[in-house]
Amino acid sequence: MKILRHLIAFSCAAVLASFMPSCGLIDMEFDENVQMAYDMKLDHDTVYVIEGDTIVLQPLFSPDTVSNREVFFHSANEDIAYIHNDTIIAVKEGETVISATSVMCEKMAFCQIYVMAPWEINIHKYSNDMVAYVTASIDGKPLNFENQTIGAFVGSELRGIGQLFEWNDKKFLQIRIYGHFEWGNDEPTRPELVRFVCYDKEKMTLTYLSLNISFDGETHGSPSSPLELTSRK
Repeated sequence: MKILRHLIAFSCAAVLASFMPSCGLIDMEFDENVQMAYDMKLDHDTVYVIEGDTIVLQPLFSPDTVSNREVFFHSANEDIAYIHNDTIIAVKEGETVISATSVMCEKMAFCQIYVMAPWEINIHKYSNDMVAYVTASIDGKPLNFENQTIGAFVGSELRGIGQLFEWNDKKFLQIRIYGHFEWGNDEPTRPELVRFVCYDKEKMTLTYLSLNISFDGETHGSPSSPLELTSRK
């Protein structure tokens, strides 16, 4: 009986060994070259993108010597943004959360995604317009005209988009702003308040700027002296 038990145990071990590769069982042999992650985060915790944009989030491990950097991404609302081959596709206006889970140690990190409608304006909705000439510094740095632009908003509604303008070797933005106002005693009454926002398409950030103006149909700033906008602190 003892010999029979040994034969049964040997046979079971052999059968199990034969199935392990095909079943995808993990070889748990210790590899001293594998570094377990102590922490993980994403290179962005909040991003602003426009419908149709794609986003690639990079996991950042601590320490940075981690060998296995593979993560799984998941969108909390795939109607707003979904994952395709580790790339995030912005679908429609709204917000969602993207989670990333490390394969190695099951650490998790999150990124809030705000998807904006395209920056477009139906000018036929408005009865009046005005022009503002502006320049800006964002976090102490001059406006990057290649990656950054400025929008004029009334409430949450886009009313104007900055267009690059050059004069005497000086670059700034010309913004034609659309809106409505009523006249009383030869002056506009209850003017709409216009605020300025900078969108950085490379860094995927939205920055509110310091200056607000009234929609009054006048020209604000000039090519020789544009309005100086700064990011709010």
